[in-house]
Amino acid sequence: MSSEPSGPYRSISVAAGREAPWYMLPFDRLGRCDAPQTRDALLGQVQTGRFSDIILFSHGWNNTWADATKLYECFLEGSVDQCRSLSLPLDDEFRPALVGVIWPSTALVFQSERPPRFAGRGGQSPSDTDRDAPDFQEAVAELLLSLDPAERPRFLALVQTTRRLTRDETLELATILAPLYQSPDEIPGSERGPTPDEIASLWRRAYGDVEEIGEYEDFGTVGSGSAPAAAFDLSYLDPRNVPRAATVWQMKDRAGTVGTYGVGPLLVDLLAASDARVHLAGHSYGGKVVLSAICGPTSLPRQVHSALLLQPAVNHLCFALNANGQGGPGGYRHAFERVRMPILSTFSEHDGPLRRGFHHAVRRRIDMGETRIAGGGPSPYAALGGFGPGGCGAAARNIPIKPVGDRYDFGADAPRIYGLDGKGIIKGHGDICKDVTYWALYNLLTS
Repeated sequence: MSSEPSGPYRSISVAAGREAPWYMLPFDRLGRCDAPQTRDALLGQVQTGRFSDIILFSHGWNNTWADATKLYECFLEGSVDQCRSLSLPLDDEFRPALVGVIWPSTALVFQSERPPRFAGRGGQSPSDTDRDAPDFQEAVAELLLSLDPAERPRFLALVQTTRRLTRDETLELATILAPLYQSPDEIPGSERGPTPDEIASLWRRAYGDVEEIGEYEDFGTVGSGSAPAAAFDLSYLDPRNVPRAATVWQMKDRAGTVGTYGVGPLLVDLLAASDARVHLAGHSYGGKVVLSAICGPTSLPRQVHSALLLQPAVNHLCFALNANGQGGPGGYRHAFERVRMPILSTFSEHDGPLRRGFHHAVRRRIDMGETRIAGGGPSPYAALGGFGPGGCGAAARNIPIKPVGDRYDFGADAPRIYGLDGKGIIKGHGDICKDVTYWALYNLLTS
């Protein structure tokens, strides 16, 4: 239970004489709020009707309080500073409350809090000293929490060995970790997880040696044809990469759990407590947190006003009308009905983790072996933050992200989601504190 006092964490000046209270709400791995008094204090203030808008933000890779608050401070204060420096008008009645979500994504933070390396190219396995690094040990510890206690000693023996694993050992490790690969993804038909053989092949695709399997293209296939048999040789797998690959799945599912069972009920309460417009923003797996919060509840008291997704680490078909080719809509398609304004979602070809690795690390059974090369379009499991929304027809429109001063069209003919292409502007996965992203938020707040 959090020992933080109830009430706002701090406040941010949004205009002369107007301060916005900033609440921080931590959630545990099951979605339980660790600061119930602060949650109650927030709802009590919302019920007074003093706020015109509520802006809720969820982080992605960052796991510590300091990392998340630094991200929120950067984005929120950057947005305010833009309004001040450019004299952008804010309604005299604009009185926002700010809410930052904290959720445990520890296992995705490797080496100085950088984003995870979803897929490595051969010859770049970690050094021997990496086995004892805090990031590796944290990843192992996170996985242990999800394993059958009877399986834990053997799991530790396999992942902490100082040599590469044999084929039999790799399959044994894949069998132990198979329960982590069973949960559904954002496209229907993926509820049945991969077999141990398929999991092991996924590890080899993500972390195989170039000298053993040939030159990889950006999307992980060899040349323009089928991968050679050596690409699926499971011998000599470096066990140090297994916790990283497995925790990508684990943290992705945790983002959904926190969104559905923690932030979702909070969203319902916020919408019921007043008529304030509610705006949601999420970065990376934080996009999954906020989308799960929107779509997880059976119903919402009223519509969320807007949603801003910044390099979201979710499937690019999550809003599709026919996501699996069999008539099943994407898992988040009904967000179109629950969000009043067109959703804004940034993507960039410079986002290495989402552009080149996500579809390797986060694939369910139905996409095994279906990764496509760059010239053939994105994999069915490509990331929304790497390629923009797919399979939505007229409901989606991909456009260059707009410069400051160029308003977004939210008129009657607007799509339900704009994919905002940050090519040449958004330089990486964490490059979200930008004039153009502040401008996107301003457009939603002043629509």
